[in-house]
Amino acid sequence: MKKIFLFIIISVFFSAQVIAKGFNADFNSVITESGIPKSSISISVKNIENGKVLFKHNENILSHPASVQKLLTLPAAIDTLGEDYRFSTELYKRGEDGYLIKLGADPYFTNDNLQDIIEAVNPKNVKQIYIDNSILEMKDWGEGWQWDDNTNVSMPKFNAYNMDKNLLTITVMPTVKGETPLIINPSRYPIVFLNNIVTGDTNNVKVSRDSSVSSNALTLSGTVTSPISVTIPISNLARYFDFKLTQSLENRNIYLKNPYKISKKQSSDKKLTQISHPISSAIDDILKNSNNMMAETVLKLAGAKKYNNGTDTNGLKVFNEYCTKLGLDSNKIRVVDASGVSKNNLVDAEFVTNYLIKLKENKTLKHLPVPGEGTLSTRMIPLKDNLRAKTGTLSDISSIAGYITSQKGKNYAFCIIINDPKSTNSDKKTLEDYLIRVIYLKG
Repeated sequence: MKKIFLFIIISVFFSAQVIAKGFNADFNSVITESGIPKSSISISVKNIENGKVLFKHNENILSHPASVQKLLTLPAAIDTLGEDYRFSTELYKRGEDGYLIKLGADPYFTNDNLQDIIEAVNPKNVKQIYIDNSILEMKDWGEGWQWDDNTNVSMPKFNAYNMDKNLLTITVMPTVKGETPLIINPSRYPIVFLNNIVTGDTNNVKVSRDSSVSSNALTLSGTVTSPISVTIPISNLARYFDFKLTQSLENRNIYLKNPYKISKKQSSDKKLTQISHPISSAIDDILKNSNNMMAETVLKLAGAKKYNNGTDTNGLKVFNEYCTKLGLDSNKIRVVDASGVSKNNLVDAEFVTNYLIKLKENKTLKHLPVPGEGTLSTRMIPLKDNLRAKTGTLSDISSIAGYITSQKGKNYAFCIIINDPKSTNSDKKTLEDYLIRVIYLKG
């Protein structure tokens, strides 16, 4: 009897080894066939129920995570802010003839919202407008963001003055072939356009900004054959807000002699109205659409709530303390922003999977996109009911991490990070898709 029992144990053991070897062979085969160097790939796949490793490769190598970082920083921010948090911009009455606008760094605040707030201002008794911009530090970008990306619409500046997504859109209208087209700026916000575009046979307009000359001057070059819209990051958010505020006041025949003054809200100020938006919208935009400006704003707001000062430093303190609460050592990694834009970030694949296992029931991560949604809109559609994941893309970098249920019904946390300058983004993402398919079929 003992011999039979021993035989069964040995058989099970060797069967498990055969399965593991087969899985590893499939994984290694996919990596080899991709042509991407193994040294540039980091992978960690773990069972979320027991933490057992299904596959690992360079799992402790520190790499740039790109936007996968958002699934690390966002749950920490929401843990501090709360799921019912609302971005809020408020109007107060100060004394007999003053009004104060308390900015909330609301990433959904618009020019139309500003006009709605100004409706509560009485034109007959206003001499001074105060602005409380203290909710966030006046730092426009994150650490390590690349200054020469200042026309990238995925990386607009952000601070307390967030409005209109910190972007503006112009229209380029063709004229006679070979001639200079027209540039129409509906916002009327003053920008100097150096128009080097020519009316031609194709639409191919490029925008550049030389901040050494003027941050408010843009050079447009290329060709245009039909009307096109061009979206541009706003260079000075406070100036844009002041300009739109002046327009809103003048629409109500309010003309002030004094410039706007910066002042914190006082206890004697009386609240008149507010415009607010739920943080749930931002959670979807951050995880599904990988919105960088919103990710940065939300983590800084968490720092503001916990430490009364919305700075990079305080936002990162919120993240590190959240990791400690989870029992994870964030000293092993380097996180310098919320979005993963900075190449100063360094994270390893195993840290990500361990984090995901700790948060397997986290409500925020239930918002991770499935195939057919957001950044997964065209990827891995057959796995729609089995996969939730966050993607990441930077120059030379592609990443993906999340949760997958295998064909056998087992649940895994996974992270794949590829840092390779020679392969295309398409090649990297194709490799990711094939690796995920192996997890689904063989896990």
